[in-house]
Amino acid sequence: MIRNIFSLTRSIPYLVQSKPWAPLNAKNLVSVTLQRSFSLIQTPTVSLLKNSIANPATETIRTVTKYSIKKGKRKSVKAVRGRFYRLAWGGWIRRLAGCHKKMWKKRGPRRRRLRQHVLCNATQSRLLDSMVGSYWRRRKYYVDDPYEPYHVREEFQYTAMKPKPYFPPEQ
Repeated sequence: MIRNIFSLTRSIPYLVQSKPWAPLNAKNLVSVTLQRSFSLIQTPTVSLLKNSIANPATETIRTVTKYSIKKGKRKSVKAVRGRFYRLAWGGWIRRLAGCHKKMWKKRGPRRRRLRQHVLCNATQSRLLDSMVGSYWRRRKYYVDDPYEPYHVREEFQYTAMKPKPYFPPEQ
């Protein structure tokens, strides 16, 4: 896009300036522009804005799926396994970006915020589920797991495992 703008700004003085052998009028301007746009030397420029204006709601989609040669199972993406952690109820957590970079520069409250984990939203969780295999979607049990309190989500009706206690109405 920037290249197109620069090429337009370069061609404007040529269109406006008059040549000594031809007076400046509308007919000469049209012929000069036609010669410039249909030249064999100059390649036609394609606007990059055309594609983005025509389809503004394009989303990036993960379409590359790798399969193992031996069993034909889907391969999981190693970067997902290293950067994210899946909770038992299907949510994924991650560290904030830049959590290890230039810590000497950052003040205390910001360092504390960077040590914390954040939840991925539902769309990101579905994408991460598709990027790992079934083994990594299953719950893992570890001794002294620091994430143990976060594996259960009883306050949400779709992920609650225990039935809610019944309180009869008072008369």
